[in-house]
Amino acid sequence: MTVPQKGLRWLEMFALFGGGPLLIWMYPGVLGGGRLFFFLMLMGLLCAVGLFYDPKFDRRKLWNAKAVMPAMGWIVGRWLLLCVLLMGAFGLMSGRALPYLPIDIPTGLFSIFHREDLPWFLPLMIFIFYPWVSVYPQNVIYRAFFCQRYRPILGGGWGLILVNAMAFSFGHVMFNNWVVLALTFVGGLIFTRTYLKSRSLLLATIEHAMYGLFCFFLGIGVFLLYGASG
Repeated sequence: MTVPQKGLRWLEMFALFGGGPLLIWMYPGVLGGGRLFFFLMLMGLLCAVGLFYDPKFDRRKLWNAKAVMPAMGWIVGRWLLLCVLLMGAFGLMSGRALPYLPIDIPTGLFSIFHREDLPWFLPLMIFIFYPWVSVYPQNVIYRAFFCQRYRPILGGGWGLILVNAMAFSFGHVMFNNWVVLALTFVGGLIFTRTYLKSRSLLLATIEHAMYGLFCFFLGIGVFLLYGASG
């Protein structure tokens, strides 16, 4: 790419992945009432179409199921370790053992399983639909499209992973919560590295869904529903 082309690609990246979330944050009512999920699926579809017609993109990356099983041992082991650490950290902070980092979890830890005001089938619905309605479109946008589109200006190593994680985190700015920004930044580092290493969007989606579902069932996923301030 020439220098002017690289400059335009930088401007495009900041406009799409910086300006886009900023506009949503400034005008939250536009995508309120569940419309955010339809917007997410639409953007995921548009990115997938763009990738499909990109002659330089290997379409097998959009699924690549063969890469899943060989990596699942490491993926699950890391997930278990990080979930234990996450549960301990939020248990401490929500219990005010760390008074300078209080986190008010509106619904309580694991309350999704025993709250009387929630339908009994809600955990099952989240388990079934969340990975495909929310997680896969996010990975099409932030893993497949972002890495393919901006690799020429960011390289294929940790520079790409770091900028991608920052973009993924900022993409959640509309939730007005530092917990969400912190978790999605770390998640961005993990999921993008998994995608680049495995060349499988399915594997990155499975891993992303594992962490997201744990957060929902733990109780902190509520921040991703209406962005409680923190």
